[in-house]
Amino acid sequence: MKTPDNRLITKRLTFLAFILTTIFSSQSHALGKLGHKLVCQLTFEHLSQANQNKISDLISTMPKQHQQIVNKYNHRKLDSTISFAEACTWADAIKKRPNYKKFKAWHYLNVSRDTLFIKPDACRQNCLTKAITYHQQQLVTSNSPWSKLQALMFLGHWLGDIHQPLHVSFASDRGGNKNKVRTNKKQCDNLHWLWDECLLFQGNNNMTKAQIFGALHKKLTKQWQSLDISSWQQSSIEKWATESLSLARSPELLYCHVNSEKRCISHSDRTIKLPKTYYKKHVIILEERILKAAVRLNYLLEKSLL
Repeated sequence: MKTPDNRLITKRLTFLAFILTTIFSSQSHALGKLGHKLVCQLTFEHLSQANQNKISDLISTMPKQHQQIVNKYNHRKLDSTISFAEACTWADAIKKRPNYKKFKAWHYLNVSRDTLFIKPDACRQNCLTKAITYHQQQLVTSNSPWSKLQALMFLGHWLGDIHQPLHVSFASDRGGNKNKVRTNKKQCDNLHWLWDECLLFQGNNNMTKAQIFGALHKKLTKQWQSLDISSWQQSSIEKWATESLSLARSPELLYCHVNSEKRCISHSDRTIKLPKTYYKKHVIILEERILKAAVRLNYLLEKSLL
């Protein structure tokens, strides 16, 4: 075969690989949006009408550039009207942009492997617990609509992140990103990715993303009605983070194992084959974490939007 033909074949294969990578990465990347959207949709629907109106008014002031960023990230028409649920994905959509790179570390909290409880001094800046306090204060005190809206969108996102167990974990394995797992979904090959994106979609392969959102929304809305939510609301940010850390340290989650000195030793040196019961058991836990995040965000916003 002549050299030019080889080059042509190589180019075509490279292009095909690019297309396939784009397709699969966009699908898997989109899965992570579901939890954040559920948190903020549930929150919004349980706010007072006055505060719903304040949020809608703030979102309507979003600069066109950022409206397009959010819509592109959510695979929607660039001029589509943005709901609070979609606005809560903004913090991920702008994560790699130069003006916002400083906030990347705010999505998580790293602790030592012998930490059992998150205390107020767990970190002093640039971490998830401090991010919640910072942006709640900004939401209350700012007089600029854009500054206030950014605080609102960050706050909505942070409440989702702090309730995902592996966002309160250990730096050495990057919160489970280095913990390889074997599942029936090739795109979910590490534990963090599994908890961020894949658990909620397990068993729903025949449903569209919109249908899955609708089914989970209906389920969690019904659960909200029967909750004694005051016990969830009247707790501290550190308590929320401790809940996530305790889940991350639990043997059943398969993130690490606790030795006699109560250090959580990483499983990142090997690939973990998840038991058949893993999804069924842990999706219930993740759904409760989403519900807790929504209840607590609702409480913060009712106080902060007065």
